[in-house]
Amino acid sequence: MSNWRRIPRTSDGHPTETNPPTDLAWFADAPTAAETWAYGYPMPGADERAARDWAATAQAVAETVGEATGVLVVGEGALARLVRLALPDATPGADAQPGVVVETTGTAVGVSGALAAVRPRGRVLLAARPLSTTMPLRTYHAIHRPGIRVLSVPWCGGGTGTAPEHLVTCALRHIPGMSGR
Repeated sequence: MSNWRRIPRTSDGHPTETNPPTDLAWFADAPTAAETWAYGYPMPGADERAARDWAATAQAVAETVGEATGVLVVGEGALARLVRLALPDATPGADAQPGVVVETTGTAVGVSGALAAVRPRGRVLLAARPLSTTMPLRTYHAIHRPGIRVLSVPWCGGGTGTAPEHLVTCALRHIPGMSGR
């Protein structure tokens, strides 16, 4: 099993929480973001378990996207990179709004940006757990009126998902550890 945490950071990129639980190895999504999220895994073997869970989550996103093309992935962290690698085509059309937008940051800015980017009657997939329990969004104008569907993709933690080995290998290289393992 894993544990999730919201990780606020200082302007120089250091976590404001200097003493995360030491019985777990923590893996953060975006090490330079003002705030990000992380999952913690028991040691030993934390790297492998983390890589498999993150890769399986990216694969689950790709499966949820299905045959859609011109998918936009919001975020620059490790999960966004893995999702882009799992998707066959993760770039929007030259002059069209994408029909599917995958949000990987969990921030209000990321979710609002995803809702603004998707075309009417499109889908926004929430691939990251929100960083806060509430999020101010313009529900009528941003979601209801254009008929946008907002779906969550559950985290594939604790061995609940499978992923191709190339995604696991990429995850092993790119998921930033926070615990100084």
